[in-house]
Amino acid sequence: YDNFSWNTVDDYIATLSSRSRRHFMKDIRPYEEMFDITFEESPKQMDLDIFYDLYLNVKNNNRGLNTFTFPKNLFEQMVKNRNWEFIVLRLKEKFASTRTAIPVGVMFCYKNLNHTYVPNYIGLDYRYTEEFQIYRQLLFQTIKRTKALKFLKVDFGMTASFEKKKVGATVRPQTSYVQTRENYSIEMLELLPNESR
Repeated sequence: YDNFSWNTVDDYIATLSSRSRRHFMKDIRPYEEMFDITFEESPKQMDLDIFYDLYLNVKNNNRGLNTFTFPKNLFEQMVKNRNWEFIVLRLKEKFASTRTAIPVGVMFCYKNLNHTYVPNYIGLDYRYTEEFQIYRQLLFQTIKRTKALKFLKVDFGMTASFEKKKVGATVRPQTSYVQTRENYSIEMLELLPNESR
């Protein structure tokens, strides 16, 4: 996302397509007031433990980006680096089943050269995602945060392109190349799915 010509949320909405505007008014704007939204650079260990559990929820449920599980220590190192911050959505007490404000979404964001805001990882509490549109709210809050920091763009990442397009992001195809020293291992890996059928 790189269209920061707007100054207010209404101006932002005007930059969206008519379909995306309808989506925003239905699935994002009405839910914003249901959250306490914070931008944290040094969360308490107890909160970091919750954020890590939220990350694991997504890691274990997102088949679009199948990677290994990152160790908790990685997230502890983020806290020590001033370029990392966490966008945290806490569902307000009156909406949470526990009747206490609880973290239900977190975006782990890297501030790259005061130019690009990079939401690298996300954590969600799936008990609340559909009812309160947590993922969509995190996308919108990421755009707002980038604007507040006066950065030039957001690099949203690789999955959920449809949702990101709804908030005005442009999808840019990416290609990766790998060079190997020998092909035997790769050819064997290619055979594995065929053998399991």
